[in-house]
Amino acid sequence: MAAMKSRLAMIFALAACLVSCGSYGHGHGDFKASGPGAISNIDPKIIDTDNQRQLGELVGQLAQNRVLFIGEVHDRLEHHRNQLNIIKSVYARYPDLAIGVEYFQKPFQPYLDDYIAGRITEREMLVKTEYFKRWQLDFRLLQPIFEFARENHIPVVALNVSDEIHNKVFIGGMKSLSPEELAQTPDDMEPASESYLRRLKSIFNSHPTSNDFGTFVEGVLLWDESMADTAARYLKAHPKSRMVVLAGMVHVMYGDGIPERLDRRLGSDQSVVAINGNDFGDYSGIADYQLITREGVDLPKAGKLGVSITDSSDTDGAHGVHISDFSSGSAAQAAGMAAGDVIVALNGEKVANILDLKSMMFDKRPGERVQVLVQRAGTRHSEKELRFEVVLR
Repeated sequence: MAAMKSRLAMIFALAACLVSCGSYGHGHGDFKASGPGAISNIDPKIIDTDNQRQLGELVGQLAQNRVLFIGEVHDRLEHHRNQLNIIKSVYARYPDLAIGVEYFQKPFQPYLDDYIAGRITEREMLVKTEYFKRWQLDFRLLQPIFEFARENHIPVVALNVSDEIHNKVFIGGMKSLSPEELAQTPDDMEPASESYLRRLKSIFNSHPTSNDFGTFVEGVLLWDESMADTAARYLKAHPKSRMVVLAGMVHVMYGDGIPERLDRRLGSDQSVVAINGNDFGDYSGIADYQLITREGVDLPKAGKLGVSITDSSDTDGAHGVHISDFSSGSAAQAAGMAAGDVIVALNGEKVANILDLKSMMFDKRPGERVQVLVQRAGTRHSEKELRFEVVLR
C-alpha cells in the first residue's frame, strides 16, 4: 500500500506541475512540426465540447488519424465529462471504436472484457481488477464513461503495465526486473527527448518521488511505452478500429509521451492530441486542441460509514473487514458498532475484504441506510453476529 500511495502522489505531482513548473512550458522546439495530425508549434485550437460544430471539427480529425488522445487531471470531473462528450460523438460517426485507459492494468483485461460483454457486474469488475487498490480514485468520476461503453459494447483496453513491475522500476530502474518481468515490458523502448527530459526534471525537482532521477525517468518512460505498445497492438489487430485514449496530461502533452511512441509503432502519424483545461493558451505546441472545462463542477458528497479498516485476514486469518477506529461523527459508531468488530456483510452481500466493501460503498449517498452484519468477539474466544442499520453521513 505504501508503494501505491507513492505512485498516486507522483500522479498528482505530475498534474500539479503542468502549469506551475514554468521552466518547461515554452520552446518545445521542432517536435512533429508537420504531417497529418501532427502537433505544430502553434497555440492549440480551443474546443467547447458542448458546441456541436466545434466538437464535430475535432471528431473529423479521425477521418485521417486513428487515435485521439485526451489528456486529463485524474480527479477533475469536468475533464471526464468532456471525454464522455467526445466519446459519444466519435462513436456516432465511427462505431468501430475502442477506449484505451490508463486506469487499468494489462493483466486484468479479461475482467474488463467480461464487464463490457455483460458477463459480470460493475461491482464484480471493480473487485476483480483491484481498482480500489491499484488506482483508488473515486470511480464515480469514470462511471458514466464505462456505462456508455458497456451499453454500446465498446471495448475498453487496459493500457497500463502492472503496479508490481512499474513500482519496481521506479525504485531500481529497468535493470532491477527479472527476465520474467522484463518479458512483460516493451522490447523497443526509446529514450526521452531533451524537451521531455527538461519537463520531467522540473517535476522531479519540485516533487521528488524517487531517490534517483534516472529511475524516475525510466518509470515514466515505462508507463508511456507500455501504454503506446498496448494501444498499437490493439489497432494492428483491429485495422478498421479507431481509439480514444484517456490518460494523464503529462503522458500526452506535446505529443512526446504516448503519442509519439504509438506513431513510431504504427509507422505513421496517427495521433491527434487534445488536453483539458483553460490554462494552456500561451503554451505553443502543447497539443492540437485545448478543451474548455467548466469550473466548479464536482461530485456530490459520498455517503460514508466513518471507519478505519484493515482486511481481517491481515490480522487473524479470518475473512471480513476489521474496524480499527472511527472518524469524528462516525455513522457506524453512532449505530452501535465498536472497534474490533469485523464487517462480514453489507445489505445481505458477503464482504470478504476491503475491495469488496469499497466496491459496495463507492456510490452510496449521505442519508442512505445500509444493513451491516458484523462479528464481535465475545467471552472465551467466542463470536456473535450483530446487525446494524447505519445511516450514512
